[in-house]
Amino acid sequence: MALRHLRPTRARRERRDASGQSMIEMAMIMPIIVTLALGVIELSYALLDQHVVTKMTREGANLISRDSSPAFAAQALQSMRTGNVDFASTAKVIFTVVKRPATTGAPNYDIPIVYSRYTYGASVGSGSAITCGACSGNLGTAPDYIAPNSDTNTALRVTTGVPANSISTGGMLYITEIYSSHPLITPFDRFGIAVPTALYSIAYF
Repeated sequence: MALRHLRPTRARRERRDASGQSMIEMAMIMPIIVTLALGVIELSYALLDQHVVTKMTREGANLISRDSSPAFAAQALQSMRTGNVDFASTAKVIFTVVKRPATTGAPNYDIPIVYSRYTYGASVGSGSAITCGACSGNLGTAPDYIAPNSDTNTALRVTTGVPANSISTGGMLYITEIYSSHPLITPFDRFGIAVPTALYSIAYF
């Protein structure tokens, strides 16, 4: 009689031990599973926003290359806004036209200069990647924001940001940059992993 009671008791103990072991294992791997799941969600969300920003920079460069005024191009992009890319609150666009003057004998002959620039939108991100000696104060007003005396004003010469051999003499390069805030939708950053909260794209045309 004692033997018959012993066997079920031992079996129940073994089942409890197995159950307890499973719970411990689950508790150990659950943080890893949650981290991976949140990472996949956050990465997918960021890639979607980055795709939108990249598409809009290309469209912006295309617009200004077709003689659309920067102000018109900015309004066109604002009408295309989607998701988190909203120039009224979370995004900024910078249009820049770089020219390589062909006026022989002029101080800026065959040297890339910032010919036009217009910034529109929220105060996010930093300035343009296309820098010049002194762009601010040397550019014109609306609607085209074209620099006066572009052949002779050496302060307009590009210092960084223009790819080598991208402009021929007398040619122009149309550039659009977009900065956009990227709010997180998961607490992924609480696991000690740095997650970007801003997106950037640049397009040349």
